[in-house]
Amino acid sequence: MASYPVEIRRCQHIKTSGAQCGSPALRNEKLCYYHQHNGLAPAELYDSGERYCDSQIMIPPFEDAHSIQMVLRHVVQLMLTRRIDRKDAGLMFYALQIASGNLKQMQAEKPRPTQVVVEPDKVEETPIGMTPWSVTGQGHDPDEEEGAAKQESEAEKASAPLSLAEKLYGVLTTEERIAMRRKFDKEGRLDPIEWENHMIFDGPDPLLLTMRRLFAEGDGQQQADPPISQI
Repeated sequence: MASYPVEIRRCQHIKTSGAQCGSPALRNEKLCYYHQHNGLAPAELYDSGERYCDSQIMIPPFEDAHSIQMVLRHVVQLMLTRRIDRKDAGLMFYALQIASGNLKQMQAEKPRPTQVVVEPDKVEETPIGMTPWSVTGQGHDPDEEEGAAKQESEAEKASAPLSLAEKLYGVLTTEERIAMRRKFDKEGRLDPIEWENHMIFDGPDPLLLTMRRLFAEGDGQQQADPPISQI
């Protein structure tokens, strides 16, 4: 595990999940650059378009699933108590859906600690190829080797030959996939959590995951009953 200078303090922002932000705080500040500019923001709600404020809702930064779930719960509460117009609620649900779809990309673009700016006034002093700050003072990131090894491992995994389940899944038509999902759902083979992850966060198709498990167990050939010509 990488260790960083003690003078580089950790951001004190606590996410809705209860976890503390892992980015370094701005120098002489309590928060990192992101949370310094993206904190809790109150949004006023107006009743039937009137000018007076009827209530408000706190909007946290959409940085994880917990924050999105919190706003979703608040919107449902406001809608059930008739404190928000259904049309406005529908637009908010749509916005939350977009935010959910962006989470995966946000995680992929998440910077390493030494890539986070801690002194905005000195960014012009950071040459190309160097990090804003480092343990050694020479721009070396202690996570670089670990990150490079991980990328190499992922590249090898991506180039690995497809499994039998993946080959079969790839040749199935949309209608065949729907029929197989219904069959597995009746048999209780589809995992509800995997299905939710697929629908909300664009995770892997639970049908493919189920097929992988079946083939791994050795009875996938009988359960899926694929035509030999399709494999």
